[in-house]
Formats: sequence, C-alpha cells, structure tokens
Amino acid sequence: MRVPSKESGFTLLEMMVAVLVVGLTVTTFFQLFGASLRLEQRGRGFDEVIVVGRQTFAELLVRDPRRDEFPWSGEIEDFSWELHLEAVDVKPEAGEEPADEGIPLRWTSELYRLIFTIQDRKRPGRHLRLVAYRQVSPGYFTADFKEKHLVKKP
Repeated sequence: MRVPSKESGFTLLEMMVAVLVVGLTVTTFFQLFGASLRLEQRGRGFDEVIVVGRQTFAELLVRDPRRDEFPWSGEIEDFSWELHLEAVDVKPEAGEEPADEGIPLRWTSELYRLIFTIQDRKRPGRHLRLVAYRQVSPGYFTADFKEKHLVKKP
C-alpha cells in the first residue's frame, strides 16, 4: 500500500506540454475556420454572378432582338453584361461529301449563336459566359441588322 504524498499533482513540464497541445489545436481550428469563411464568401460571389446572369439572359431570350430598343449591353447592380450574335454555318463546304445515304441535305433555316457575358465590376475574376442557339427562317434578320449586330468570326 502506497502512502499519498503531499506533492501530488502535475509538474510544470506537464502543464507546459498540455498548454502547447491545446494552443496548437485552437490555432489550427481558427485557421481552418477562417479559410472556410473565405471559401464560402467566394462561392457566394460566384452564385450571385450565376443567378443574375441566368436571369438576365433568360429575359433577353424572350425579347425580339430586331427591335430598336433591344439592349445589347447594360449594367445590373454591380455587374456589366454584353450580348453578341454570331451566325453558325450549317451548310456543307464546297467539295464536302454528302450524307452516307447520298441524299443532299437542304437547310431551310438559319442558325445563330447568342453569346452572353456578364462581369462583376468589383471583382474582375468573377464572370460568366452563357450560350444559346436560335433557329430562324431565312430573312428573319435583315441585311442592315446583320451589318450592325452580327459579330464576324475571325
């Protein structure tokens, strides 16, 4: 049987090691917590660009781009946006082989690509590019409209 000593308890060295372990644990926790807050804030900013961009693009797609008041660029909240129109060539190139069955294809409409880009003015790294295609009958866009709004591909 052991007699209890009056000097029972932790030594100074044991206390210093315990404080060091607790300090390292708390420091690591706060670093991880700070990093997660920064990532969450960054993600929220991208979500905002996506929501505003999709909503604006959807509103533009239901409008008639041939009208004079149609907006081709603008600003919403802290974002600036632009819309571009490109012709998509769907006709076969000269000398290109016809379809496997030998039936020549007749394309009775024109295809256009609408390219929407939105940029966060406060944070230049936050931007979004959305693309939609519109099939229209020949003559839907006049020659003057095409000259003014159609983007020429390089």
